Amino acid sequence: MIPNLIVPVLNRYDLLQRLLDSIDFPIRDLLIIDNGGGADSLRFPSFVVNSHILPLPSNLGVAGSWNLGIKLFPHDHRWFFASNDAYFQPHALEKLCDARRDEIVLAGVFPFWHVFSIGDEAHRKLGLFDESIYPAFCEDLDAQRRAAHHGIPIRKIDIPVGHDNSSTIHSDPRLLALNSKTHASNREYYDGKIARGDYSEGRWDLDRRRANSWDL
Repeated sequence: MIPNLIVPVLNRYDLLQRLLDSIDFPIRDLLIIDNGGGADSLRFPSFVVNSHILPLPSNLGVAGSWNLGIKLFPHDHRWFFASNDAYFQPHALEKLCDARRDEIVLAGVFPFWHVFSIGDEAHRKLGLFDESIYPAFCEDLDAQRRAAHHGIPIRKIDIPVGHDNSSTIHSDPRLLALNSKTHASNREYYDGKIARGDYSEGRWDLDRRRANSWDL
């Protein structure tokens, strides 16, 4: 059994339902972090023992949502994540079960971080995901760079998963326009960390949250 599966979502709840329908392996706790307020009519498969929908008043962002999932299951040895626009082919979830506590496991196909897990021993070295990278894009690059610096194994495994890449921003022309600004801002922040030799987990920043808002 997988102890948890953490799924942030902002829109495209039809794709989230597709993800849920593709679950074919037991999950103890499935957490939907609803950043867009539209997850009230989801159907959960019988493989899920406990289902949780957490509606948020505003978009927490990708890094913040991942961090919240870790914090809400503090006694688990591993945490598992999926993008809402991913979906599992038969037996994909079962292949994730052998993830070790000292490593990060990524899906073996681009963009890799759409399905991943991190163990508690790896988390102790890495820390949380950098919430100054808001609301999305570059948080995975930052985590991967920091993991390499701290000697955390990153293993890509051949798990059969599908993914509608960038479905969130492509669903609304307004988000596409906003993303062009926030992507550049996040890239500048990430490049600044590289230039400074900064391998920290960063922190949530009020000014960046306001400046990079996708709130429509």
